[in-house]
Amino acid sequence: MGPRTNFNSKKADMQAWLTEKGMQYEETLLKPQLYNLIRANKDRFKTFSIDRILAEQGHQVLRLPPYHPDLNPIEMAWSDIKQYVGRKNVKWSVAKCIELIQEKVLLMGAWDWRKLCQKVKDIEEQYAKSDHIVDLVTEEFIIRVDGDSSDYSLGESDDDDAASADDRSSPEPGPSVSKRPCRVTVEGVIPFSDSD
Repeated sequence: MGPRTNFNSKKADMQAWLTEKGMQYEETLLKPQLYNLIRANKDRFKTFSIDRILAEQGHQVLRLPPYHPDLNPIEMAWSDIKQYVGRKNVKWSVAKCIELIQEKVLLMGAWDWRKLCQKVKDIEEQYAKSDHIVDLVTEEFIIRVDGDSSDYSLGESDDDDAASADDRSSPEPGPSVSKRPCRVTVEGVIPFSDSD
Protein backbone atom coordinates (compact mmCIF):
# COMPACT_ATOMS: atom_id res chain seq x y z
CA MET A 1 0.00 0.00 0.00
CA GLY A 2 2.92 2.37 0.46
CA PRO A 3 3.82 4.86 3.16
CA ARG A 4 1.09 6.89 4.81
CA THR A 5 1.85 10.51 5.52
CA ASN A 6 0.50 13.20 7.77
CA PHE A 7 1.90 16.42 9.20
CA ASN A 8 3.78 14.49 11.91
CA SER A 9 5.44 12.08 9.47
CA LYS A 10 9.19 12.05 9.12
CA LYS A 11 10.67 14.05 6.28
CA ALA A 12 12.06 10.81 4.77
CA ASP A 13 8.54 9.28 4.76
CA MET A 14 7.16 12.34 2.99
CA GLN A 15 9.93 12.16 0.39
CA ALA A 16 9.29 8.42 -0.04
CA TRP A 17 5.58 9.09 -0.67
CA LEU A 18 6.38 11.72 -3.29
CA THR A 19 8.94 9.44 -4.97
CA GLU A 20 6.50 6.49 -4.98
CA LYS A 21 3.89 8.67 -6.71
CA GLY A 22 6.45 9.88 -9.28
CA MET A 23 6.21 13.48 -8.14
CA GLN A 24 9.16 15.82 -8.57
CA TYR A 25 10.37 17.78 -5.55
CA GLU A 26 13.53 19.57 -4.52
CA GLU A 27 15.68 17.94 -1.85
CA THR A 28 15.99 21.31 -0.10
CA LEU A 29 12.26 21.54 0.70
CA LEU A 30 11.44 21.60 4.39
CA LYS A 31 8.87 19.33 6.06
CA PRO A 32 6.01 21.90 5.95
CA GLN A 33 6.67 22.50 2.24
CA LEU A 34 6.74 18.77 1.53
CA TYR A 35 3.52 18.29 3.46
CA ASN A 36 1.79 21.10 1.53
CA LEU A 37 2.90 19.48 -1.74
CA ILE A 38 1.52 16.11 -0.58
CA ARG A 39 -1.74 17.63 0.65
CA ALA A 40 -2.26 19.47 -2.64
CA ASN A 41 -1.85 16.24 -4.65
CA LYS A 42 -3.01 13.47 -2.31
CA ASP A 43 -6.57 13.22 -3.65
CA ARG A 44 -5.28 12.36 -7.14
CA PHE A 45 -3.83 9.13 -5.77
CA LYS A 46 -6.74 7.96 -3.63
CA THR A 47 -8.03 4.54 -4.53
CA PHE A 48 -11.10 2.76 -3.25
CA SER A 49 -11.78 -0.98 -3.02
CA ILE A 50 -15.10 -0.54 -4.82
CA ASP A 51 -13.26 0.96 -7.82
CA ARG A 52 -11.05 -2.14 -8.07
CA ILE A 53 -14.03 -4.50 -7.70
CA LEU A 54 -16.01 -2.67 -10.39
CA ALA A 55 -12.98 -2.48 -12.71
CA GLU A 56 -12.57 -6.26 -12.44
CA GLN A 57 -16.16 -6.53 -13.69
CA GLY A 58 -15.51 -4.15 -16.59
CA HIS A 59 -17.10 -1.04 -15.06
CA GLN A 60 -15.65 2.42 -14.66
CA VAL A 61 -16.57 4.72 -11.77
CA LEU A 62 -17.34 8.34 -12.56
CA ARG A 63 -17.62 10.48 -9.46
CA LEU A 64 -19.86 13.48 -9.22
CA PRO A 65 -18.10 16.82 -8.99
CA PRO A 66 -18.53 18.44 -5.58
CA TYR A 67 -21.27 21.00 -5.13
CA HIS A 68 -23.24 19.96 -8.22
CA PRO A 69 -26.68 18.93 -6.98
CA ASP A 70 -27.97 19.31 -10.54
CA LEU A 71 -25.91 16.23 -11.50
CA ASN A 72 -27.18 14.09 -8.64
CA PRO A 73 -30.72 12.70 -8.78
CA ILE A 74 -30.78 11.92 -5.03
CA GLU A 75 -30.18 15.62 -4.31
CA MET A 76 -33.09 16.48 -6.59
CA ALA A 77 -35.27 13.95 -4.74
CA TRP A 78 -34.31 15.51 -1.39
CA SER A 79 -35.14 18.92 -2.80
CA ASP A 80 -38.63 17.68 -3.77
CA ILE A 81 -39.08 16.19 -0.28
CA LYS A 82 -37.98 19.41 1.44
CA GLN A 83 -40.35 21.49 -0.70
CA TYR A 84 -43.21 19.11 0.07
CA VAL A 85 -42.50 19.28 3.82
CA GLY A 86 -42.12 23.06 3.69
CA ARG A 87 -45.52 23.48 2.02
CA LYS A 88 -47.38 21.13 4.35
CA ASN A 89 -45.66 21.55 7.74
CA VAL A 90 -47.89 24.28 9.19
CA LYS A 91 -47.47 23.08 12.79
CA TRP A 92 -43.66 23.39 12.68
CA SER A 93 -43.18 20.27 14.78
CA VAL A 94 -40.47 17.64 14.39
CA ALA A 95 -43.02 14.80 14.57
CA LYS A 96 -45.07 16.35 11.75
CA CYS A 97 -41.89 16.92 9.73
CA ILE A 98 -40.90 13.24 10.02
CA GLU A 99 -44.45 12.19 9.11
CA LEU A 100 -44.41 14.40 6.00
CA ILE A 101 -40.99 13.09 4.92
CA GLN A 102 -42.25 9.51 5.13
CA GLU A 103 -45.44 10.51 3.30
CA LYS A 104 -43.54 12.09 0.39
CA VAL A 105 -41.07 9.19 0.14
CA LEU A 106 -44.01 6.77 -0.16
CA LEU A 107 -45.57 8.99 -2.84
CA MET A 108 -42.39 8.90 -4.92
CA GLY A 109 -42.21 5.90 -7.21
CA ALA A 110 -40.07 4.40 -9.94
CA TRP A 111 -41.53 6.82 -12.50
CA ASP A 112 -40.42 9.82 -10.39
CA TRP A 113 -36.92 8.37 -10.08
CA ARG A 114 -36.70 7.75 -13.86
CA LYS A 115 -37.79 11.35 -14.42
CA LEU A 116 -35.05 12.68 -12.11
CA CYS A 117 -32.40 10.47 -13.75
CA GLN A 118 -33.48 11.66 -17.20
CA LYS A 119 -33.28 15.27 -15.99
CA VAL A 120 -29.67 14.67 -14.90
CA LYS A 121 -28.83 13.13 -18.29
CA ASP A 122 -30.32 16.17 -20.04
CA ILE A 123 -28.26 18.53 -17.86
CA GLU A 124 -25.11 16.48 -18.60
CA GLU A 125 -25.80 16.82 -22.34
CA GLN A 126 -26.25 20.59 -21.97
CA TYR A 127 -22.92 20.80 -20.12
CA ALA A 128 -21.19 18.73 -22.79
CA LYS A 129 -22.57 20.96 -25.57
CA SER A 130 -21.46 24.17 -23.85
CA ASP A 131 -18.08 22.90 -22.62
CA HIS A 132 -16.18 24.19 -25.67
CA ILE A 133 -17.78 27.63 -25.24
CA VAL A 134 -16.55 27.81 -21.64
CA ASP A 135 -13.04 26.96 -22.87
CA LEU A 136 -13.17 29.69 -25.52
CA VAL A 137 -14.47 32.32 -23.11
CA THR A 138 -11.87 31.45 -20.48
CA GLU A 139 -9.06 31.72 -23.01
CA GLU A 140 -10.21 35.23 -23.96
CA PHE A 141 -10.88 36.42 -20.40
CA ILE A 142 -9.33 39.86 -19.94
CA ILE A 143 -9.04 41.77 -16.70
CA ARG A 144 -9.30 45.54 -16.95
CA VAL A 145 -8.51 47.59 -13.87
CA ASP A 146 -9.33 51.23 -13.15
CA GLY A 147 -10.77 51.71 -16.62
CA ASP A 148 -7.34 51.30 -18.21
CA SER A 149 -7.67 49.21 -21.34
CA SER A 150 -3.97 48.36 -21.60
CA ASP A 151 -3.17 44.71 -21.11
CA TYR A 152 -1.08 43.65 -18.16
CA SER A 153 0.98 40.53 -18.24
CA LEU A 154 1.97 38.74 -15.08
CA GLY A 155 5.50 39.26 -13.84
CA GLU A 156 6.28 42.21 -16.11
CA SER A 157 6.32 45.87 -15.18
CA ASP A 158 7.25 49.12 -16.84
CA ASP A 159 10.47 50.81 -15.77
CA ASP A 160 8.42 53.60 -14.18
CA ASP A 161 6.49 51.08 -12.09
CA ALA A 162 9.69 49.39 -10.94
CA ALA A 163 11.28 52.71 -9.97
CA SER A 164 8.22 53.89 -8.05
CA ALA A 165 7.94 50.52 -6.28
CA ASP A 166 11.43 50.99 -4.84
CA ASP A 167 10.46 54.40 -3.44
CA ARG A 168 7.51 53.05 -1.46
CA SER A 169 7.90 52.26 2.21
CA SER A 170 4.95 49.85 2.31
CA PRO A 171 3.63 47.53 -0.39
CA GLU A 172 0.63 48.68 -2.38
CA PRO A 173 -1.56 46.77 -4.77
CA GLY A 174 -0.09 46.34 -8.22
CA PRO A 175 -1.85 46.81 -11.54
CA SER A 176 -3.83 43.57 -11.20
CA VAL A 177 -5.40 44.51 -7.85
CA SER A 178 -8.13 47.09 -7.46
CA LYS A 179 -9.82 48.28 -4.30
CA ARG A 180 -12.81 49.46 -6.33
CA PRO A 181 -15.85 47.18 -6.68
CA CYS A 182 -16.01 45.32 -9.99
CA ARG A 183 -18.63 43.59 -12.08
CA VAL A 184 -17.87 40.50 -14.14
CA THR A 185 -18.71 40.52 -17.82
CA VAL A 186 -17.86 38.15 -20.64
CA GLU A 187 -14.98 40.46 -21.53
CA GLY A 188 -13.58 40.42 -18.03
CA VAL A 189 -13.73 42.40 -14.83
CA ILE A 190 -14.58 46.05 -15.31
CA PRO A 191 -14.51 48.48 -12.34
CA PHE A 192 -17.76 50.24 -11.52
CA SER A 193 -17.76 53.88 -12.49
CA ASP A 194 -18.98 56.50 -10.04
CA SER A 195 -22.28 56.68 -11.94
CA ASP A 196 -23.02 52.91 -11.43
